[in-house]
Amino acid sequence: MNSSLTSATYVRNIGYGLRRQLSDFLDPQDRWKEVIASIRKPSGELRYSQLHVRRFESLVAQGRSPTVELLNDWGTSNCTVGELVEILLSHDLLAAASLLLPGQVYSSPKTQQLSSPLQTDPDSPTRPLGEIQNQCPPAASAPETQVLSQSSETGHPGLPSLLYSELRRITGNFDDRSISDGGSRLGEGGFGTVYKGFLNNRPVAVKKLNPVEDMPLDKLQDQFNQEIQTLRVLKHENLVDMVGFSCDEQHLCIVYAFMANGSLLDRLACLDGSPPLSWRQRCLIAEGTARGLEYLHSNHHVHRDVKSANILLDEKFVAKISDFGLTRASAKHTSTTMMTDRVVGTRAYMAPEALRGQITPKSDVFSFGVVLLEILSGLPPADENKEPQFLMDIRDDIDDEDEDLTLEQFVDGKMTDWELSQVESIYCLASSCLDDRKNRRPVIKQVFSEIHSVVKSQMLDS
Repeated sequence: MNSSLTSATYVRNIGYGLRRQLSDFLDPQDRWKEVIASIRKPSGELRYSQLHVRRFESLVAQGRSPTVELLNDWGTSNCTVGELVEILLSHDLLAAASLLLPGQVYSSPKTQQLSSPLQTDPDSPTRPLGEIQNQCPPAASAPETQVLSQSSETGHPGLPSLLYSELRRITGNFDDRSISDGGSRLGEGGFGTVYKGFLNNRPVAVKKLNPVEDMPLDKLQDQFNQEIQTLRVLKHENLVDMVGFSCDEQHLCIVYAFMANGSLLDRLACLDGSPPLSWRQRCLIAEGTARGLEYLHSNHHVHRDVKSANILLDEKFVAKISDFGLTRASAKHTSTTMMTDRVVGTRAYMAPEALRGQITPKSDVFSFGVVLLEILSGLPPADENKEPQFLMDIRDDIDDEDEDLTLEQFVDGKMTDWELSQVESIYCLASSCLDDRKNRRPVIKQVFSEIHSVVKSQMLDS
């Protein structure tokens, strides 16, 4: 924050320290792209082309901040702090704007309305440094759509905002009967119910977020915004594909591509009479999940809720990571541990440091270690009627020679095509992931490499 700045101050006169503070808000999730898409020449034309955008993108690999370099470049013109603040406010980048002109930002009626709840939230999952959007995310404006659609390798334009009435129609008024009973309900998660529908003759899954007893409505809104912002930016074969969203009529809904084979949790349990997953299928699912997590981590995101229920399977059993409501973007492009006052996640998958409020990619690795144990055994992550209650703790019995449980006995009896050497490799990998000391766990790139080696050996054997 710099009280010496005014609206008339030239951007080139913003100090380097303040530019770095701005980059903490704009570098995560590439929010600087929203700014660059709004910068225009005096003639009204866009100042920056897609070639410029790619040039700024390439700076990340060099360890440089695209936000700082953008301000350096734009500052060579006679642009002012007032123009920059106006652009920031147009994208609801309130905390970033408040660094520059705190008095003017909070005196604005629109901003004042939005900033009131901002001050009371110590831990926003949407913005790592406290910046929260308490409105429905707007559909991409024309300039933003132009930049995003051209820069995305998969050609995804801005995602459409859909009418709640349309989602109600395609789901039979959110028919709560299960699919097998002629209804629309596919399942229920921690924060919402998922329904099947058809949008433009395409099967989709509609997640309707529900208020939770111990979660205020603004926290639910934060998670809604976080998931949309994450899936707008991150596109990968092993991440679930978002079709659109709806937040009119005070209802929050997110629409995804339909996953024909449901969740890994359900398939391991052979729910609804589905056949057991083969050993090769399980290894491919583990490989795809690790590949998706590697993509997230390489883009400076920590999922924070990796579990078999959040690994969905398409018609070819390709793994798709889902549920990004708790995802956090690193404030800087590092793997530095972040802290949070609000511990979130699923207890049966949580690393020791996650229980202390630490957010680190190694926590995702720990959770994935539990998933690997599920894949090996077909057992749920927790069972209050068994001892030990948590699947992660069963390793003590397997590794203790005085106990009766062996690795061969631990392997899912519904699976017949496994080989002991491959099972041992995956089990040793799971044990490494589940080390209580996060510094001794492998990074997700190593995890993926080891699983890939097992998959390759299966191909050579076949």
